[in-house]
Amino acid sequence: MKNKYLPKLTLVIFLVILVFVTACSGNPAPVVTEVVETPVATNTSPPPTDTHLPPTATATSTETPTATWTATATRTETPLPSPTATATATATATVTSAPVVGGGGVYMIKYFVLLDTGGPIGCGDSLIASSTGQISTGNVKEDIKIALNSLFSTGVKNVGELYNPLYQSKLRVTGVEFKGSGKDEVIIHLTGQFVKPKDPCDKSRYRWQVWETVRQFPGIRRVNIRLDNGLLLGDLLAND
Repeated sequence: MKNKYLPKLTLVIFLVILVFVTACSGNPAPVVTEVVETPVATNTSPPPTDTHLPPTATATSTETPTATWTATATRTETPLPSPTATATATATATVTSAPVVGGGGVYMIKYFVLLDTGGPIGCGDSLIASSTGQISTGNVKEDIKIALNSLFSTGVKNVGELYNPLYQSKLRVTGVEFKGSGKDEVIIHLTGQFVKPKDPCDKSRYRWQVWETVRQFPGIRRVNIRLDNGLLLGDLLAND
């Protein structure tokens, strides 16, 4: 291994010799400027590794508006349906299910009124048949008595949707007889309390209701109904 100071030592020896020779020769010695080499320190450590620092994240607060839901109650009124009359009555003054005279075994009927149907009775009304719940005996006189007494004993103003215009009267059949040999005219005797309707429409309804209950039996053309005071029910309903 070479000594790194050997060149410098050789130079110093050379300078000393040179000075000595010059002194001996009487010539002034030249000025020698010593150049001293300053050793450069060699950094043997490995070069630094560039480490890229991550960019500094700047937190930016972004406020997201919160959606506010506002419930608006809207009241919707649903119109109620208008009442519609669903019952349509077909007016008829002819009974098609009348019992056969002398036969029996058929349920007898009585009549009530369905108002405001545009029918031919009363003031634009119709007659609706309702069963008496009694079966024909086959004896016309007895059957008329049973059917009319069932009608008179109803005792209420309305039977479901049907109207009973004679509800205020308290009448009862006491006897039934035929007039003449043809038995087409019947005389019916009543007892009890008769209440005359004040409404002219009710008078007409009353008459139709009673007379058609009698006419359900075939062969009868004329009906005379008498109260126990001798007055005719038809006359009382016709007079004001």
